[in-house]
Amino acid sequence: MTSTHNDLGSVQLDLVDSAEQAQKFLSWLGERRPMGAIAVDIETGEIPGRNPKHALSPWHGKIRLAQVGDGEHGWAIPWDEWAGVFYQGMIPYEGPIICHNIAFEAKWFTVQSRWKFPWAQAHDTMLMSQIIKPNRRTHALKPLTAELVDSRAASLQSQLDDAFKLNGWTWGTIPVNFQPYWLYGALDPVITTRLALDHFYKWVQPGAPYSEAYELEMAVRRIATTMEVNGARVDLDYSQKQYDELTQYTESVSAWGQSRYGASTTSNIQMVRTFEALGAEITMRTKSGGKSVNEEQIQMLIRDGNPEVKSLAEAILSQRKAAKLAGSYFLNFTNQAVDGILHPSINIMAARTSRMSITEPALQTLPSGDSKVRNAFIPRNEGEVIISSDLDQVEFRLTANFSEDKALIELFHEADRTGGDVFTSIMRQVYNDNTLEKSDKRRKLIKGVVYGKLYGAGVDKMALTAGVGSDDMRAVVDAFDASYPGIKRFQKNIENEGMRRLSEEGEAYVTTNTGRRLPADADRVYSLTNYKIQATAAEVFKQNLVKIDKQNLTDYMVVPVHDEIVLSVPEGDAEEAKVVVQEAMTTREGWDVPLTSGAEGPFLRWGDKYN
Repeated sequence: MTSTHNDLGSVQLDLVDSAEQAQKFLSWLGERRPMGAIAVDIETGEIPGRNPKHALSPWHGKIRLAQVGDGEHGWAIPWDEWAGVFYQGMIPYEGPIICHNIAFEAKWFTVQSRWKFPWAQAHDTMLMSQIIKPNRRTHALKPLTAELVDSRAASLQSQLDDAFKLNGWTWGTIPVNFQPYWLYGALDPVITTRLALDHFYKWVQPGAPYSEAYELEMAVRRIATTMEVNGARVDLDYSQKQYDELTQYTESVSAWGQSRYGASTTSNIQMVRTFEALGAEITMRTKSGGKSVNEEQIQMLIRDGNPEVKSLAEAILSQRKAAKLAGSYFLNFTNQAVDGILHPSINIMAARTSRMSITEPALQTLPSGDSKVRNAFIPRNEGEVIISSDLDQVEFRLTANFSEDKALIELFHEADRTGGDVFTSIMRQVYNDNTLEKSDKRRKLIKGVVYGKLYGAGVDKMALTAGVGSDDMRAVVDAFDASYPGIKRFQKNIENEGMRRLSEEGEAYVTTNTGRRLPADADRVYSLTNYKIQATAAEVFKQNLVKIDKQNLTDYMVVPVHDEIVLSVPEGDAEEAKVVVQEAMTTREGWDVPLTSGAEGPFLRWGDKYN
């Protein structure tokens, strides 16, 4: 079956539905083409009768179509009937293979096919787009195509939407020979090839401005996909027990609220009224303008409220935390695990700064330093233990490097020599008291100042986070700035350079060591300091993952969370692995303040590290 699709001119789209078409596809695959490059894509669906959400899970769904194409010709191959033709053509193929969102295709092919995904030949136009223009509104295939190739490229999507509604189809039940469906699929490798060869590859190819950043992201994408496929084992009995206890607690708080105040502790409107009746002032607002008892408001009530207001605010905060732990983590662990193994999705470029995030479940939002959720994670295999390595205050160390503040640099050197704590040292200097210990509550103020500056927070926000008054925090900020003026100078230099670039080049931006360019919105030039630090920290962490990969430890990696990598290793190799991983996670060359790391374990549960 052949169809010519006019949305992109003379593009030809074909469905492999006969031996003759299969032979034509194999002959086409052997033709000469620009750079010898083809693109590969798949369409997936749920097993009929199962949850439609399974259409996106290689552990629950199924491949419906595999598509192969170049810039002029696309092929759709029904998987159940003609997968053998795909294997016959693609297993020996040695040219460049392009995907858009390679994380999706690579994972599905690894789990559900016998095609060993050829990472050495692979490219990803989504990663290219994210690197070249990180502030683009979306990096999805169809919007990119509409912007750069043909504005009519999304027309097949609307036809499919109408067909789904009219026939009650899902991605798992739509017939593979329904023409709008297979045309939709066959077009994807065509537009992917055009995006790569006509628009993106020139920016990321060897020697191009973004080649180093692209090479790093592709390497990390391979490593992250291995972690996704191998997964993380969780203790399902523990998870169920925690879910039950946390749910019972949230219900008890609700019952207490109804009994004491005649109001629901989970209702924003009722809590606004209750707090105001208790004499509190509600200053936060929802997007629509209504009063809001959001987390920031709750923190203000805990800090400034009368005893009863404070008690109610603390109860609500505890209830919300318990509900989040129960629903976002423990319930998801039990629902999403496959034979006790979670397969989280690792987005290696979730933010403009290329920071990673983890969803399904959302491990990137794990409470810092909390063992309760982490205790659900146990070694992946019998005879293994957990080890982990975490970068030491990497963003603060980078700030010291960028600021070139001699006093701050020496402070880190002293802490590294003696095993001391840099925040305690700063606290002693700011308060001019060398007897202060790490346990002193003022250390929290110092951390609030440091990280508040890194994230661009104002004094009021720093004060709220630390739970102190704004005047108290202002005094600490002033003392800190006086002791370490290089940081403020660094921030000012970044902003001034950003404003100059905005004026002369039309865009305010900073660059990283790999040449990555990070633009800020014109009204948010102040965010460039944060971009510089966060993006560099992200690249350092990713480079460390590549170093671990080169030590043949990739299959032991479990999950990266923030600046920490967790591994499940054979018990007898744990001590040696800790040494190797810690060295790989440490970067000394090129930095006045080395970017160090620790290595901890062995543990029988990840949470043991935090107990």
